[in-house]
Amino acid sequence: MRAITRPASAILRLAETLNAGPNSYPVASFPLRRRRRLVSSKLIVHFRSLGWCVVPTFLSIRLHRLHFFKKEQMKVIEPVELFQKLCSSGAMQKGRLLGLDVGQRYVGLAVSDVANRIASPGSVLIRKKTNIDIMAKVFQKLVSQHSLVGFIVGYPFCLWGQSSVEAVQVRLFMEDLRSTGRLNGLTYTYWDENYTSKCVEALLEPLDLNPVKSKTIKDKFAAVGILQGYLDNMNRKLKSGNLARE
Repeated sequence: MRAITRPASAILRLAETLNAGPNSYPVASFPLRRRRRLVSSKLIVHFRSLGWCVVPTFLSIRLHRLHFFKKEQMKVIEPVELFQKLCSSGAMQKGRLLGLDVGQRYVGLAVSDVANRIASPGSVLIRKKTNIDIMAKVFQKLVSQHSLVGFIVGYPFCLWGQSSVEAVQVRLFMEDLRSTGRLNGLTYTYWDENYTSKCVEALLEPLDLNPVKSKTIKDKFAAVGILQGYLDNMNRKLKSGNLARE
């Protein structure tokens, strides 16, 4: 993370008001003149309990991993808006998208290529009411590993505008994931998943697989179908010039 420069006096006042914890250097307890000499030295003050460190460099101090400069909380946006952000920010060659097929017991995953044109199957996560924080950590690792910038979440849209039980549990899952605070800075959108699982089931039926293996494959490729449908739709709009007009 790029360091943020702040005046030394401001950091001294901050150190006086915050409890740095028993494992850190007691800078705030030093006399003022002594503190100024510490600031002008190369001493590194590490506030372990707060999760950030202060690196004094003569007249300025660099703050790393500042817990109070938090990223914007994970939020839902429109499908077109998410793809527009990818295009406008020049992140098409840098950021990928993750597709999610959210079920009651499992969450199937799929990831796009670097050009955001082709979806490939990922893993399947076990979903429980008590393991949302563990799942958030897994998503954190995936974000870092694949340079993810957004999630495409399968959603069972109803033709009559009503919310089904499946739709409610998808929204609750994403709200629980957002509330962990581990995925701040990311955005996600909902994409129609109707008939995706049925299509995968029809393809797997002739293979006569055992139920456990069949379920795992179905969840993976349902996520692929959701993400690929989104990518195809957005890239068609981009090619025809309709993306910017929406």
